[in-house]
Amino acid sequence: MIKLKDILKESQMTMRDAFYQTGDGIGNLEWLSKRHKDFSGDRKIKDLVKQLFKIHDQLKKHLDRLYPHGRSWD
Repeated sequence: MIKLKDILKESQMTMRDAFYQTGDGIGNLEWLSKRHKDFSGDRKIKDLVKQLFKIHDQLKKHLDRLYPHGRSWD
């Protein structure tokens, strides 16, 4: 159960923060899929990470198109 004191501690997140944190996470997954001994041979993980990069790029293009200069999300 979420407590009020925990909610009050939360800082406001921006689209920029969420977008770049997501990109960092996808990058970490890619690193693991290439170099970690338990995951490096798993072709499915590599394919899914590739799809995540494509979706992340689509999101950036959408944000850039919807929120151009002056209303920038970044």
